[in-house]
Amino acid sequence: MENLTDTELAEIDDLIGLPETRAEDGDLVNAADLAEWLGLTPNRVSALAREGVLPRNPDKRFPLRKAIRAYCDHARAGAQGRRVDSELAAEKLRAAKATAEKLEIQNAKARGDLLDGREVANEWRSIVTDLRAAVLAVPSRVAGRMGMDRATTAALDAEIRDAMEVISDDR
Repeated sequence: MENLTDTELAEIDDLIGLPETRAEDGDLVNAADLAEWLGLTPNRVSALAREGVLPRNPDKRFPLRKAIRAYCDHARAGAQGRRVDSELAAEKLRAAKATAEKLEIQNAKARGDLLDGREVANEWRSIVTDLRAAVLAVPSRVAGRMGMDRATTAALDAEIRDAMEVISDDR
């Protein structure tokens, strides 16, 4: 491959969109030139230098290669941070939803729209126990009113107990 002239190199730079001035390894550039290399504004380059992201000499010029490497490292770290941030955001969203659901349940309880399951179960247990006692008392009450003999009363009692047994087995 033949050596290219400076004019040919400049034309190639123009075609691929590189900055007008060709900077070598040890070249120092100002904020405007570095901004052109990085696709940023000069103000953003200066801000990154103030933040300690980009190395800058006391004369406010930047070592080109080191500055580009530092910016690439910064961009990679930012991309990694955004991924971590999105995971953190998803976790915060899940926690917020759980907190909102808990608050909705508390509000529903306060309004009386939602009852405690144990309280409901205890109340129904009490109702069913009272109902069972009342139903089992039917044969003896009817026998006293109707003058039924013991065999008829026992048969009525057995039928009621069988029906209650069938109901309890269906559960």
